[in-house]
This record gives sequence, structure tokens and C-alpha cells, in this order.
Amino acid sequence: SVPYRFQVGPCDIVHKVYPKLLSTGSHRNLCRCSAKADWSPCPPYTMRGLINYGAYCSINSVVQVLCGTRELREFILQVDGQDPRSPNSVAVRLKCLIYDMTKGNASPCDPSLLVNAMTLYRGAPFDVQEDSDVVFKCIINALADDCGIAKRIGSLWDIENENRVRCLRCNTVQSTLNKSNTITVLIGDNLPTELQQYIKLYTDITFTTCDYHCTHCHTGTQIEITSKVVTLPQVVCMRIERVRNIGRDTTDIVKTGTRFAFPETLDLKYIMKDPEAPVATVYKLYAVVAHRGTHYCGHYTAYVRDDNNIWYLADDSHVRVCSWEDVKSTYEAGSMLYNGVAYMLMYHKQLPHCVT
Repeated sequence: SVPYRFQVGPCDIVHKVYPKLLSTGSHRNLCRCSAKADWSPCPPYTMRGLINYGAYCSINSVVQVLCGTRELREFILQVDGQDPRSPNSVAVRLKCLIYDMTKGNASPCDPSLLVNAMTLYRGAPFDVQEDSDVVFKCIINALADDCGIAKRIGSLWDIENENRVRCLRCNTVQSTLNKSNTITVLIGDNLPTELQQYIKLYTDITFTTCDYHCTHCHTGTQIEITSKVVTLPQVVCMRIERVRNIGRDTTDIVKTGTRFAFPETLDLKYIMKDPEAPVATVYKLYAVVAHRGTHYCGHYTAYVRDDNNIWYLADDSHVRVCSWEDVKSTYEAGSMLYNGVAYMLMYHKQLPHCVT
């Protein structure tokens, strides 16, 4: 029998035996997740690299983060690759890829089939480097638009918000509920440079816009917008807004490497509509997507904490053990923007008895 650590998954077989079919699209039925595939339980999760074909570093980094998400890793193997109701193939391709990534083989995996499915889903190719947030939302939204267990996976990051809009002329307030899968963290003057402090001041952060026509007082006026979280998900994605437009042209888009610190343990009760509600609000950091370079030219990497609390750095096909000190180095970029800075943070909800 083949040693367990050298077993290969369905995607490995396709790429090793049928390489010419990958560019023609004829491989559609060769990597079909079916009852015949070997979906035996994987060994304990260990990091495995991903091949970069030139513009995949953001995709590879996000996939490493998703693979490091325990619930997704467990649920994805339950996706039915033969379900005729499925509107896209992202879940099936992600299932095959993550299965291969957790098989224990040391060689890097090929994400091409997943990228092809993502391309079909969004209707545009990934032939240039995309922002990690765009990649993350493409995958999660594709799962949410699917059916069955894939839809459940897509909702792991769902945050229910209550947005309140107040007319500054007549003080009329309108409230709406909506869902999002990320929390945006702003960087700028007069804002905290540490995440927990930022969260504590979340209730004081409001946005004011003009040129609004109030349907109550029937006048053009300004409105004040505030947002509160009604329910928190099992996994929270924090997107640090490091790119901004300082002018009116695309050439005025700049990236800031300003220092912004984040803790290993984060309490999100301050963003809740009812901060005193008896719900778990303490989260533990388990992944960071970092970027080095400028907005127009750079490279993404991922830091992921495994089930044994060991941090790993995934840089495309290369994976190595790192430390919390290495993760903290992504707080800022330095004067040359060479050091990778954190763009995306992933926190996992802690059970009350696990909080220290």
C-alpha cells in the first residue's frame, strides 16, 4: 500500500496524468468530486504550499487562510459534487484543492481549477493580481450563492448589521438590517492605531454625507450614518483599509504602511448593538494576509496558526514555521514599503471556557 503521507488527491491526479487537458477545459469530468473519489479523513492539518503562475499570490494567500479555518475545512468535504442544483463549481473545486492541501504531501498544490471556477463565477479572468479582499469575497459569495452545505460555509463569516440613517434637518431616523462578511478598519488621522482601541471607539465612528433627499422633510440635506452589529459570526474577517485615493485619478491611489497593531485576543462586544448581551464576543487571531510593495506592484503572503497553535508563513509554494513576533512584523511596512503589512485579519470565536 502507498504510505499515507504520499497519497494524492483527485486534483493531484489530474495535474500529473492529464496536464494537456488543463488548458482546453476538457478536464471538467476528470476532477469531479464523486462517490468514487477517496474522501477518507485527512491527517491532522499541516500547511502545504500552492503554485503561483504569475498572478496567483493573493488567491494562494486567501486559500491558505480558508484552509486554516477549521469549520470550512470540515464542512467542505461534505459538498456534493454531483448536485444538479449547484449554480457554480467553486465549492467543488475548493473541496478538491483543500482535500489535497491537507493530505500531508510535501509538494505544492495547483490551484488552477479553483481559479478557473472563480473566473467563470465572476465573469472575468484572474490574469492580474487582485486585491485579497476581492478574492475572499469572490470565493465566499460563490459559496453563499450555492446550495446545501456550500451555502452554510458561505455564511460562516456573515455579520448582521443595523444601519441607522438620521436626517440632520428633521432628525428622522430610519433603520435597516443587512449582512456583510467583513468589518472594515479605517486608518487615518485622529483614529486609533491599535485594533482593540479602534473597536472600543467603534460606537463613536459615524459617517456624514450630503446631497441626500429626505423623504420625511422633503428637502436636500445631510445625513448621519451609524452602524451596529446585531449578531456576530463564528469567524470574523477584519479588512484594514490601507489603500486610498488622494485625488481624482487612478494615479492618485496610494498604499499606506502606517503602523496598525492588532492583538491575538480581541473583544468585539463594543461593536454590538447590545454590548451587555449574554453572547460570546471574544475572538482569537488565527490568520493574517499581508502585502508588501506598492498598490500597483507587490506580493501577498499568509500567516496561519494551525491546530497546535504553531504559526506558519505561506509564501506561494514555500511554507515555513514562524513566530508571533514574525506576525507582529506586519504591523507596519517601514519607509520603503518592503516589509509585508497586514491587509486582512481572521479571528475565530472563543467559547467562554476557553477565554483566558
